[in-house]
Amino acid sequence: MLRNKQKSITLNATAFVGDQPVMNLSATVPSNTGVGQVSQYVQNAELYNTNKTEARRDVTEFQNDVYEVEDEMVRTEEVVE
Repeated sequence: MLRNKQKSITLNATAFVGDQPVMNLSATVPSNTGVGQVSQYVQNAELYNTNKTEARRDVTEFQNDVYEVEDEMVRTEEVVE
């Protein structure tokens, strides 16, 4: 018997400065909570440190994408219930 079955949505992105990758971003939003967990990994610390404003803008954009997924999961759940 299957138990604790759940779906999740995964988002992945790479932040670039010019044509150079700076940071990997990943998030998973499980259906049982609808709350995303975001992680980030800086690939190029030197490029990140000299372009923090741009990199952080990308992180904010990614986080907003995660919020949209969370909100959509809540709306979908409300329709189902």
